[in-house]
Amino acid sequence: MGQRRRLAPLVPLLLAAVLFLPGIGQRIIYIGDEARYALLARTMVETGDWLVPRIGDEVHMEKSPLFIWAIAAMSLAGRRVTELTAVLPAALSGIGGVGMTYVLGRRMFGPRAGFLAALILATTWGYYWHARLALADMMVTFFVVAGAAAFWSAVAGNQERRAPMAIFWACLGLGFSAKGPVGFMPLLPFGAFLIREHGWRGLSKLRPLMGIAIVAVIAAPWALAFALQREESYVQSVLIGDFLAPRLRAWDRFSELFFALGPIGIGFLPWTPFLPAAVRGGWWRADSDDLRRAFRFLGYWVLAYVIVITVLPHKRDRYLLPTLPALALMVAWLWNRWMSPSIPRALRVHGFVWSAVAVILAVVVVFPLRARVEVMALLPPTLAGKLVLVGLLLAAAVLAVIAASAGRARATFAAVCVPMALVLVYESHVFVTRHNELFDIRSFARRLAPRVGAHDALATYRYQNLALALYAGRTVMRAQNPVELQRLLSDGRPVYVIVDDRGWREMVDASGRSWTVLDQAPVAGRTLLFATTTARP
Repeated sequence: MGQRRRLAPLVPLLLAAVLFLPGIGQRIIYIGDEARYALLARTMVETGDWLVPRIGDEVHMEKSPLFIWAIAAMSLAGRRVTELTAVLPAALSGIGGVGMTYVLGRRMFGPRAGFLAALILATTWGYYWHARLALADMMVTFFVVAGAAAFWSAVAGNQERRAPMAIFWACLGLGFSAKGPVGFMPLLPFGAFLIREHGWRGLSKLRPLMGIAIVAVIAAPWALAFALQREESYVQSVLIGDFLAPRLRAWDRFSELFFALGPIGIGFLPWTPFLPAAVRGGWWRADSDDLRRAFRFLGYWVLAYVIVITVLPHKRDRYLLPTLPALALMVAWLWNRWMSPSIPRALRVHGFVWSAVAVILAVVVVFPLRARVEVMALLPPTLAGKLVLVGLLLAAAVLAVIAASAGRARATFAAVCVPMALVLVYESHVFVTRHNELFDIRSFARRLAPRVGAHDALATYRYQNLALALYAGRTVMRAQNPVELQRLLSDGRPVYVIVDDRGWREMVDASGRSWTVLDQAPVAGRTLLFATTTARP
């Protein structure tokens, strides 16, 4: 029995590895933010300058360097940044986040709850999705949950503990080093928790002077490098230009008030149907002060991110990624209670609820609504492939109903968890193949690169340039409006421009030139055109 308990944490870690790692080295990097990290790391590997992130000669201070360092470090062996080395730090961070969720769940609710929480997080759709992207958000999420585990160890008992609080501040410093000021976000909910528990004097438990010293030591190397370089100002470029300015704009529409429903409602599938019961039983109807306190901590954690991201106009699904470990812990507590000898009626009800959700998802797979090309990349292109997904979802629905009706909580949990893991395993193959078909910017960039001279100008017009630069192996400028286009054309060099079919007519009219299309390709549901210009007589 003791050996089984020691090996138990390995099960969710192995599951996470099986889900997150396959195919990540085969997927084409298309998203501009992903390509930016890969390009910054490539410059580090090629130039040996690891302190100031650059793309070519251009300083990019808006990206803190830790995630870039991780990509560059994993690329040293082959001296080349690849799709695998670009995504691997995020995937490993995702696996680490599953492990830290086990640690936190064990400390809050016991070993079985920690085990369940880790399995829930590993099979959560939004977490799986972001673990396979070359973005720093998963690394930040790892430091958030690791910091939460350290924070809880420091404040949960009767005695204050200095070492765990020091680890908490180290996690904040590393999160800051991975993605800038957003790494300090946990201070808001965790500080609010201390104020709720102990009044304003509770903030002293954070040991802020010690924390400032730890963060300063962690951030000193790259902060000093930023301070010494003269090309960009950290305050102007990062704090004002990249962090504050996008967040000070007005909302585009009122519906942004409900933005969090998507990243949480869809991103937390298949476990979303169990969340209301978990919150109700663990917070509103808690049977002990310790349980209510634990849920208050998790609730503040989630609410802080939801409120802040909702209020700010600059929104991305991935900004709410750090809420998923907290939600997994809530739902794990619920399942842990359901697995007690006294099986509640709620288990049977939720078995039918999950079955209904699984059936709805199966219908969407067979009869998909009109969706963006990014969503279509998730669906198998053939009927046979769709039937595999439908079969897994319907099997999950049937098994959940049978197990829940029999009052078997463990079997019901397995009926949700195992089919979802199989869906994600199958989806990893489907998505990589479909994504590479629909977003094949790699072959297009490599095809056009030899046609442009070393001293010629290569640019995009109203189209992202970073993925093209990554695969073309050269600088690709970006003209975002007619003024920038005219400035490019007046440079005197031969000019080659990549534009999609939506911007073609505007570019022709704005340039006052005639254009010759040299190549074209379908990418992301649009037609990309590669053209050059000659002056009109």
